[in-house]
Amino acid sequence: MIGVGASYVFSPSMLATWAACCMAFGVSVGLFGVDQGWINFVGNKKALTDKQPAQETETASDEYAAITAQLMDTDIAKECLENSSEWKRLPYFWHDKDKSFEDAFIPSTLHGPEKMSVEPVVFLNRDRQQFVFIVHIGKRLCGHDGIVHGGVQATLFDEVTARPAFWNLPRNIALTGSLKVNYRRPVVASQILVFKTQVAKIEGRKATITAQLEDVKGNLLSDAEALYVSPGNEKLFPDCSEKIKVFESTYPGSF
Repeated sequence: MIGVGASYVFSPSMLATWAACCMAFGVSVGLFGVDQGWINFVGNKKALTDKQPAQETETASDEYAAITAQLMDTDIAKECLENSSEWKRLPYFWHDKDKSFEDAFIPSTLHGPEKMSVEPVVFLNRDRQQFVFIVHIGKRLCGHDGIVHGGVQATLFDEVTARPAFWNLPRNIALTGSLKVNYRRPVVASQILVFKTQVAKIEGRKATITAQLEDVKGNLLSDAEALYVSPGNEKLFPDCSEKIKVFESTYPGSF
């Protein structure tokens, strides 16, 4: 390099050496960035994003199947299945898996991993006045740490007490008039729970329904009483008798 006043002239060999050093430095920084996760190559990122959802879906599917198997393995589920002349299995969700399913509060908000983890297992008695619901409630539906929120319990009591009301009131449709919940013990999350519900009284278009929430050992955790009314507005609330028939035909067996 020859100095000419304030200017400098680089020889070709010096320029080549300088360029090589810059390239080596750039590659080193790039590799370090990849190692630290600062840099992702487009091709690798696509491969990862294509692969991860499939893995997550497979894992979620396995967990769903495992929890459902646990519900079916409870003593009360086995008892209902073995006594098929008295009990019949029903689906839990009213809605088909379409837009109405996505908009409905329970399937869209409370149903999912670590919440109401899987579709509850439901049994109907042949008198059509008693139901059993076997559910799994996860840790994302808690109020106090590890304890199922009281509002979630009330919502589920509203859900389960509605079934005998629908099955027994005129036009097989019912609206909640009132609901009273008694919280007897803290309900620990991430366990299997059992709701039992039955008709207490029917008077014309009104039905009083009672329900209990128990653990799998039969310990009473909370209970409720609800009043339901069959609405007179047939245009706003159409007859659901055909829907009830479809519901009862979903699983094999009949009374």
